[in-house]
Amino acid sequence: MRFVGRERELELIRKELALPRPSLIVAYGRRRIGKSRLLREAVDGTNEIYFQATRVSSTLNLEAFKGETARVLGSDPLLQAIESWEGVLHYVAGAAGSGRRGLAVIIDEFPYIVDQEQALPSILQKFWDGGAARKGNLKLVICGSAIAQMEELLAERNPLYGRKTMTLEVKQLPLRDAALFFPDYDSRQAIEAYGIFGGIPHYLQLCDPEKSLRQNVVDLLLTETGALLDEPMTLLKNELRDPGMYSSIAAAIADGCTTSSEIAGRLRVDAGSLPPYIQKLSRLDLVNVNKSLDASEKARNRRYTLNDPLMAFWHHFVRPNLSAINSGFGERLYQDVIESRLPEFMGGAFERMCVDHARANAQESLGSPAMEVGSVWGHADFDIDVAGRTLNGSFFYGECKWRSVAMDLAMLETLRNRSEQTTYGAGKKGKHYLLFSRNGFRAEVEELAKSDGSIHLLRLDDLARHPLPKTAPNSI
Repeated sequence: MRFVGRERELELIRKELALPRPSLIVAYGRRRIGKSRLLREAVDGTNEIYFQATRVSSTLNLEAFKGETARVLGSDPLLQAIESWEGVLHYVAGAAGSGRRGLAVIIDEFPYIVDQEQALPSILQKFWDGGAARKGNLKLVICGSAIAQMEELLAERNPLYGRKTMTLEVKQLPLRDAALFFPDYDSRQAIEAYGIFGGIPHYLQLCDPEKSLRQNVVDLLLTETGALLDEPMTLLKNELRDPGMYSSIAAAIADGCTTSSEIAGRLRVDAGSLPPYIQKLSRLDLVNVNKSLDASEKARNRRYTLNDPLMAFWHHFVRPNLSAINSGFGERLYQDVIESRLPEFMGGAFERMCVDHARANAQESLGSPAMEVGSVWGHADFDIDVAGRTLNGSFFYGECKWRSVAMDLAMLETLRNRSEQTTYGAGKKGKHYLLFSRNGFRAEVEELAKSDGSIHLLRLDDLARHPLPKTAPNSI
């Protein structure tokens, strides 16, 4: 499979690898996010030893690492005689200093080794502080999916604190990169695919770009042998203890319970027991914890949303219908249930995509990148889907419509009125208004936007497609 997206991350890693000094890079992120492929793409064309640890003893992992080292560097009796991690680290450092300058060593799923060799972080600290990596500018990368454990390695009380030269948390692909997996889909189809499968490269690679979105959903999620049929539960089982409780919380959020009290009421548990679970789901990037942008600093009210589109879709449509799916009625499920309810599901998904677009690409419309982006909510009679402030101090407000009708002047006027009712940006001049629409805009809105620089119209192509590079004017 060709490598898609991640241009910014690739640039950062390659810049670090090109520095004339040794590097200790720590990379982490949830499973299926594409960490390993990203790292291997970044070092492509250089000296590279890539080793993926497994859940076996430290001795077996050490032997496997030595085997991979011998495959890359050549067989050596000295290497075979080494019986410690410290010894093999010094061996690869020596290779870097003897003709393999800049050698990159990637140890994937590093926490698996630490589970069995708890002294390894201290061993690595001793190796690093001893300076052996300097002679050949060794590039050592440790990577893992156990996010909490990887972050713990960098905590102040732990041996590797202050040693890393770069930290990279790998997150989901943005919409524009994910759309590249479906080159023949139009922007609406690409956005719907993102609303279902999200930005997880593994999920996107399982899709067949030559099939319709409906067929991909049926094949992967609505068939008893579908590759993603059990994926949300498998993810939780691999990452967390008591996956049933975490899944129940995700189900409640998917069904519209957005506060602790609503989730607790739905699950019939004490609301005070929920924070540790929600905190872990948030750390895995599965749940977003949001506060209205006009809420006070001391306000405790939080709103929870699922940040994993596949998990949201699964709880909406797959989990309640597993019996029908396992009986072979996935096609009928899509036809009779999903097809009619997908627009409603996509309404919320589209709002989240619009917030993400403003966060990443506000400069395209407003001339300045966003400093903060979120929503305004908690008022008796209104919410604002998108709100934020740019680096140059301008406030902006957005309305998102996944509807079959074009946006009209009344919708723009409503947004303007709401922007004056919130304390967020109160009294500030030069406000901007972003209108996100699936079905375009009425002619009068188009005309007004031409003469009013505060109004910005964003269509599906603006969200789903990378802008074309600007061509330089012809020189004479």
